[in-house]
Order: sequence, then C-alpha cells, then structure tokens
Amino acid sequence: MLYRVLGPTGLRVSVISYGVYSLTGMYGPVGMEEALSLLRYARELGINLFDTGDVYGYGMGEEILRRALGDGIEEAVVATKIGYDFYSSRERPARRYDEKYLRFAAGMSAKRLGKRPIDLLQLHNPPLEVLKKREVYRTAKALIDEGLIEHFGIALGPEVDVLPQAMEALKHDEVEVLQFVYNALEQEPGRVIAKEARKHGVGVMVRVPHAGGVLDETIGPEEAEALRDHRMLRRQGWFKWAFKAYRAMKEKLGPLPGTPGQKALKFIDQTIRPDSIVVIAKDRETLSDYTDYTKIKDLPGDVIEYIKKIYDQAIWESPEIPASLKSRVEVG
Repeated sequence: MLYRVLGPTGLRVSVISYGVYSLTGMYGPVGMEEALSLLRYARELGINLFDTGDVYGYGMGEEILRRALGDGIEEAVVATKIGYDFYSSRERPARRYDEKYLRFAAGMSAKRLGKRPIDLLQLHNPPLEVLKKREVYRTAKALIDEGLIEHFGIALGPEVDVLPQAMEALKHDEVEVLQFVYNALEQEPGRVIAKEARKHGVGVMVRVPHAGGVLDETIGPEEAEALRDHRMLRRQGWFKWAFKAYRAMKEKLGPLPGTPGQKALKFIDQTIRPDSIVVIAKDRETLSDYTDYTKIKDLPGDVIEYIKKIYDQAIWESPEIPASLKSRVEVG
C-alpha cells in the first residue's frame, strides 16, 4: 500500500481509502457480517483511512466502523461528515450548520465511533452561503481546541458544480482538507479544485473514482437503467452519455495492462495526485483489485491526453455540464 500525508494535517494515510457508505445501503444491500468482514479485510490490505458520515444509515456508517475495528480504531484514521439533521427527520433530513447543531452532531459521531478526538470532521455538502459564515469556522476551531476533533475539512457536493464552494472554503485557514468528485468522466471542476487546493496547501480526497460503476465496468447500460440506489440521483440521460464517452476512451485504455478499475484510478493519480482516493467496494475481490492499482504501469502520456480530449469534447453533450466550465468558456 502506498501512503501519503493528508495536506497540512500530518496524517499518514493510505492512497486508497474505504468509503463506508457503500456498506450502508446506498449502493445496494449488504449483510452486517459481510460488512464487518470487509472493513477488517480493508485493514489487512493496508487501508488505514476510512471515510464515512453520520447520515449514512442514520449512524450505522459510524457504528459499524467501531464494531469492525474495535480498539484498532485508534490506529485507523477516521474521516466522518456532519450536516444533515436526521435526528429531527429521517425522511428528508435538512442541512444544518449552526453551532448548536454542529456541536451536538460531532459529539454524537464521537460516541458512535468510540473515538475522541475524531481524526477528520468534514462539513457534509455545505451550500455557498454557509461557507461564507464565520460562525462555521469559529465552531470548527472550538471543537479542535476542546479536543473533540483533530482536523477539519469540507466534503463538497451534492451539486454538479462545486467550484464556488471550494474557492470560498480555501479562503479560510481552518479548512485543512477538501473532498470532491473526480474521475475520467467528471474531470471538471475537480481539475481546478485540486490545483487551487495545492496552491493553498490543503489536502485532497477524491470520491466516486469509478463514476458509479461505469469506469470499472461493474455495471452496463441495462444495469444502469435498473438502478434503485444512490446512483439514481444522477440526472436523466447521464449514464447513457457516460457509457458513450467511456467507449471512446476505451479505444486507448482497453489494450493497456491492468483492470478497468485500476486504470481509472491510475488516471486520477497521474492527473491530480490526490492524497487519497475513496473507493466503493462491496466484496474482497473488488477491494483487492483497487488497492493493487499502484502495481500496474503508469498510463502513457498520450493516453492521458487522449482521455482529457475525449472528456473536453464530450462534456458539452452531458446532462451535467458544470456551470463554472460554461462561464470559463464564455469568458474565454
């Protein structure tokens, strides 16, 4: 396993981190014993960074980490998220970021995890107007000073274009890590965010590296049509567009060594070099395959450029065109 330092936190983390939300029903059902076994297997593979959130399974995403790792959770790096008030309503949790709620939610997460301080606490999908409020950062600093959390970051989303949120977050010294979506089919605005984060010395975590199963070929067009999980939130027509764009990319990617999932991870690593990539895996074989991506040869430079070119051309047909990309082109 390859390890990197997570921005200014000083935390030494595995380049592949495990997305616990894949075990909470967001990517289809998983049995409890199977989930616990997979988390323990992740540790055996050398994964030490686990990304979760309090709203995943309404606390389950944190509780299963404690159950799976036991006292070993102290040696693991846990990144969790707060911001969705499922305590008041599980049907449609409202986003809340006021000091009273953040303190309450952070305390509840620490109890479920059995870990204090929490290694990394992230605000979960905060809107731009929230990120402009000084109260958010004062609260984060207070939680660090009080020993409830060790580091603070922002998990950007769920909107397609989170560049304005990222740029606002980077204005504040309290933000040590940014997490966002980036993959060969969703290169913008991640390209820009990663570059700006590096300028500010902020850590980078990337999620959805396989675009919901398209890039690792775990689903095809028919399976995409039948999805009944978190991936249904994609805009209508996105999967059809994604499969078409990927077919073009595969003309160059296909003959190269490695599995589709490994090559998707290589593309991410070679283009923006994140500190850690959060993967979704519901079985040992898939997780092991992902962690072995560092063992395959780097993608040739001309292939990297080809994939970028395909994306730059195809994105204008996507149902999810980032607004910031449109504005940059219009200004240009």
